[in-house]
Amino acid sequence: MIGEPIADKKMFIKEREKTTINMKGIFKRGISLIITATMIMSVLTGCGKGGAAKGSSDSKDSKDENILQEASTQKKDYVFKSEDLVVEGLELSPEDFVSNISYIGDRIYCSIISGHSSYKYVSFDTDGGNLTSFTLPTENADFYKYESFISDGSGVACYYQKQNENDTAKQSIVSFDNKGNITQTYDCSKMLEEDDSFFVNSLIELENGTILAISDRGLETFSFDEGFKNVIEIGKPGVEYLSDYSQLLKSATDCAFVCSQVDNKFYVQIYDIEKGELSPNDTAELPGVEPGTLLFAGAGHDFYLSSEDAISCYDREPNKTVKLLDYLDSDLGIKNALDAVCALSYDEFIAAIPDSAGGVSIKRLTKVPADQVKEKKILTLASTAVDNTISSAVTKFNQENDEYKINLVEYVEMTDEDWSVGMQKLDKDIVSGNIPDIMAFGTQPIEKYSDKGLFVDLKPYYEKDKDKIELLPNVLKAMTTGDKMYALIPDFTVGTVVTKKKFTDGKDVLTLKDCDDLIKAKNTSYEIAFGFATPEDILGLGITCATTNYIDLENKKCNFDSDNFIELLEFANRFPKELNYQKYDSESEKWFRPDVALFEPLTISGFDYFRAHKQAIFGEDIAFIGFPNDEGQNESLIYPASRIAISAKSPYPDAAWEFLKILLDDEFQNNKYFSFPSTKAGFEADAKSMLEQPYDDYTGEKLTWTVGDVTTEIKPLTQEEIDELTDYILSVDRTTIYDGEIGTIILEEAAAYFAGQKSAEEVAKIIQSRVQIYVSENG
Repeated sequence: MIGEPIADKKMFIKEREKTTINMKGIFKRGISLIITATMIMSVLTGCGKGGAAKGSSDSKDSKDENILQEASTQKKDYVFKSEDLVVEGLELSPEDFVSNISYIGDRIYCSIISGHSSYKYVSFDTDGGNLTSFTLPTENADFYKYESFISDGSGVACYYQKQNENDTAKQSIVSFDNKGNITQTYDCSKMLEEDDSFFVNSLIELENGTILAISDRGLETFSFDEGFKNVIEIGKPGVEYLSDYSQLLKSATDCAFVCSQVDNKFYVQIYDIEKGELSPNDTAELPGVEPGTLLFAGAGHDFYLSSEDAISCYDREPNKTVKLLDYLDSDLGIKNALDAVCALSYDEFIAAIPDSAGGVSIKRLTKVPADQVKEKKILTLASTAVDNTISSAVTKFNQENDEYKINLVEYVEMTDEDWSVGMQKLDKDIVSGNIPDIMAFGTQPIEKYSDKGLFVDLKPYYEKDKDKIELLPNVLKAMTTGDKMYALIPDFTVGTVVTKKKFTDGKDVLTLKDCDDLIKAKNTSYEIAFGFATPEDILGLGITCATTNYIDLENKKCNFDSDNFIELLEFANRFPKELNYQKYDSESEKWFRPDVALFEPLTISGFDYFRAHKQAIFGEDIAFIGFPNDEGQNESLIYPASRIAISAKSPYPDAAWEFLKILLDDEFQNNKYFSFPSTKAGFEADAKSMLEQPYDDYTGEKLTWTVGDVTTEIKPLTQEEIDELTDYILSVDRTTIYDGEIGTIILEEAAAYFAGQKSAEEVAKIIQSRVQIYVSENG
């Protein structure tokens, strides 16, 4: 058996992360509707009748051919049991982040970042007993990285001192004892005299006291008396894999591995401490490793790997990775590499596992022999991309159900060339009758499936349980087709256009002429009037918000040669073909307050998002006008975060509904960070929380948001403001229709008008003819 893994010897194979947190990002989670509309049009144009997906290969296609069939069987070879590791005296709050777990000697060491610059280190026996802890000192915005422990509980770390979040950090190397006392400090700014860009990007301490580091120069040895000594320089012959992004990993046998990435390939080399060299003959390419993988030390193997779906082990002889634990098969609810995990042995791990509330729990993961895995009936849940909520709900279902188990099937192929491949594959399977038990859809159309009777009508199930689960009326209407309900919407956002209330003269909807008149009256530019928008953006936005005005699928009729569509084309053509971001400092948000930018297309993803826009971006009352039109209808839209249907061919529809109900539990509805809950209880709880003063989770101080040179302290919403937004949200009950071929036709033909080659009337007639033919044949 190999001995002792150690905390900081873990590494992520990915680009260096920023070490500061941008709180502004909390509010910017609702993406612009312009981006949404353009993205939708892009997705749709990739979903037509075209040939094979770009970037696909025969081997990949062959591998995917039986993806659903494979998921329909219960896998037993990589199952681990998850149990809470109860550590007496240790309580983790939702704000705590466990950045590292290691196994040193016979004790577990955890590094915990809590709140604003609080760095706590705890150790305990493998059974959770004999807890000890200490906190390293910090001030202002200071933080620690690359903590490295040795067997007596002492260690070294990189210490970064910052007066505030915007300062450049001053880097030092510190040593500390097992009580948290800083025993030595070395100021890395001394190195700037000989290298003005010097920084440390990885640090380990070996049991014999040797300290190694990766810097922008290469591999360094370090001592507090003599500082840094470069022993292997980047770019030297024989060490071409070494870079300032390389990471150090200490194995359980106290060997120092250097792990590097070159052209999406990953290499591991052993540093010979006695010779002071990386031997080219010892270089090995890590098989089957992808960006985002965490490497960590552990007993029994050279080291271990935590990827987005499994834990594996690696040994240089015979240079092979072997899968040990599958997250899905073990019902862990994990969709990414673990942040903190250590191996007590190849069949026992201690890990920090994320929970549905956004926090983490310390778990013991123990191998379950295949012949002891309980037999269950298998349901398949297929999606083009399973989000964390669905994944967590599947985990909860599987953990609590002794008779059924859901296996996830992700038809996702997010490549630079064509990220709609997953949609095409799922569509192909459904059309061919190879239908999963449960399907989670994103933006792709589902009407063509429900119209053919492929989905279970959920209305009888909901009617039976509605005394326990009450959905919002607008969501219920959006889910209903005729008297049927074919798909559940667990949560949603609302797409609209926002402007200052003073510009609307009390109207709920503006016309395109109203917008033209206001742009001229304010003497602003079309370049910035709607944020940053091109003709394609505006056209995509208009079509997305008003598809039903132009397409009647039920009667197979189109209306693209109407005056309204021609007016939309002419309005879109007033916007610039190319955007000059530098002219407006690349930040459109700061131009709304001074009335330079007038209309903001956006997706409202929560009460807090509305709060930030009203208080910080516009600085006054705002109105939700939808996309401007002459019909007098507020063309705001519900964007379902997902739509979940049950196959009419599933042998287990009752079990599938029990899963859907989990998504409507308070546990899931009360933890929506990027959308509105669909249940009345969840929505009201979200609204009520907005009456409280918001605080910055990172600093603990009152929340502020800076737009340009203006910093606004975010205030609680009033009950009147909550009621105003609630009334508006509940009034929005329309979704839109997406079709790739139609998107392709509109963009292709409109391009001729935007380029000045044809008139708006000519283009409208061509679009009408082409889309009418398509709808008649495929509607």
